Amino acid sequence: MLSVFKKWAARIQGGTVDWDELEATLIQSDLGLTLSGKIITRLKGEALNAETIREAAISAIGELWPAVIRTPQPRHGQPEVWLIVGVNGAGKTTTLAKLAHRYQQAGLRVHMVGADTFRAAAVEQLKIWADRLGCGFSGGRENGDPAAAAYEGLVAAEAARADLILIDTAGRLHNKENLLRELEKVKRVIGKKFPGAPHEILLVLDGTNGGNALDQARQFHSFLEITGLIATKLDSSSKGGALAAIKAETGLDPLFLGLGEGLEDLKPFDPKNYIERFF
Repeated sequence: MLSVFKKWAARIQGGTVDWDELEATLIQSDLGLTLSGKIITRLKGEALNAETIREAAISAIGELWPAVIRTPQPRHGQPEVWLIVGVNGAGKTTTLAKLAHRYQQAGLRVHMVGADTFRAAAVEQLKIWADRLGCGFSGGRENGDPAAAAYEGLVAAEAARADLILIDTAGRLHNKENLLRELEKVKRVIGKKFPGAPHEILLVLDGTNGGNALDQARQFHSFLEITGLIATKLDSSSKGGALAAIKAETGLDPLFLGLGEGLEDLKPFDPKNYIERFF
């Protein structure tokens, strides 16, 4: 991102600033309209160069997270239900396996529920992970009702005295209202079985998607009241600028970052490390 700023700053002639061009540069860095506008407002009236712009961006992003971000901590002896949602290809199933591994390592009994009844072999893929990790598993039938699969999984998990129940769902486009309504049904069914559940509704985002990730967050949040984000594929060249844009517009925090393919590569979100990585 800084290299983009340097190229832009090198074109400043005699203090003349093309604010529209600078705003476009910020947006191209996936910071979104809301946060980019805040940075532009801060910069107006200052003597601009690459370092000035960088410092203003760091300050504006840093203000989004004035405190340490929570890392969810399920309790022993009381079932906690997490619903994992997102579009196709974001990495939900693998992320769910990483979450299961993380909390198993903390001594919790984890039960996976395969409610992705649409994608071919999705339930089988999740079962392979469950077998590999040695955790509980329940799966719905292919082309079956995902809400029924979720409910049956909750019953099985309760019988197994699970501490944490992780429910995988089918990837669905954020602009398809009928599919999001189906997720609302899954959420309602979970709440009927365990009042107050799901305790977390985690949106998995492909960290390389840029501005499209902001659109996804808006839509999923409006239907489901998302409680946190997990950004995947940040072991690539992507710096995850959309996470700052999402926070500025929706208030949603990233809780974990996927930084690789290994089970240990799901890390709690740290604002300071994120900003350093971004620049």
